Amino acid sequence: MASVLNTWLAKEYIDLVGSQEGVVVLGLHGLTVKETQQVRNAIREAGASLRVVKNRIAKTALAEAGIGIDESAWDGSCAILVGDAEATLGASKAIRAMFKGDAAERLRFQGALLDGSLMDAAQASLIPSMPDRQTLRGQLATLLIGSARQLATLLSEVPASTARAISARVDGGEADS
Repeated sequence: MASVLNTWLAKEYIDLVGSQEGVVVLGLHGLTVKETQQVRNAIREAGASLRVVKNRIAKTALAEAGIGIDESAWDGSCAILVGDAEATLGASKAIRAMFKGDAAERLRFQGALLDGSLMDAAQASLIPSMPDRQTLRGQLATLLIGSARQLATLLSEVPASTARAISARVDGGEADS
């Protein structure tokens, strides 16, 4: 009976992560029920979902799905955060905001697959500091507009400087008369 249940859970985990752009393995170390509920609510508001998992089965299921999270990620109680890339990023930011001053690091980013890139624990812990899509668009627009503005200024400077030179020559010619 246990192997049937484990097979069913593994299939469920594979289905859970199979079509998602963002999969983050979180280590849960000593969270209270209230804190866990707050984390789930914040993740749900961001459009992602959280599933507390059985480590051995989840590790095997993720490996079958082609997501080889590092062995060290599966230490203690773990949960899988899933969603599209934007929702995963938003949920990660919400989690980081909730546990910003937590010296015990009771909630840790253990590993991730984000938009096709596999990340270890060190890289996964940087996910909350990544800019979201709107911020990236703004940065790109600023770069593009800045270059165009500089080019326009440069191109308009040639006729303007020519006009100033002619004006100075005319003004200088009047002074000589």
